[in-house]
Amino acid sequence: MRRERGFMMMEVLAALTLFAIVLTGLVPLLVSSTRGMDQGRRTTAATILARDTIEEIRSMDFAAVGGGADEITEAGSGASYERAWTVGAGPTGDTQLITVTVDWIDRSSHQVSLQTLITP
Repeated sequence: MRRERGFMMMEVLAALTLFAIVLTGLVPLLVSSTRGMDQGRRTTAATILARDTIEEIRSMDFAAVGGGADEITEAGSGASYERAWTVGAGPTGDTQLITVTVDWIDRSSHQVSLQTLITP
């Protein structure tokens, strides 16, 4: 008898089954990686918002600095952030402690907070 070349149907089915099992195991990794990247992107955006607020406050007149709050929505993703800043007494009489906090909610609540001292 002449030997046939190629794969038998059972071999192909066994290979496809094994391949499906391996891919099913990788799906949670893909989901976790996507969530982690989204979390990192949102944390970076919140940090930039807080840093921008600190820079705006530093450019203001020392006597005019005060607390406040606003809400920002990202244009591309539609993500919403709540930003608040407070002014408190610094460690010396001629300094002020500025605290900027940015909050957001995706699957749970998150917060980024930055502090700085300003002088006249």
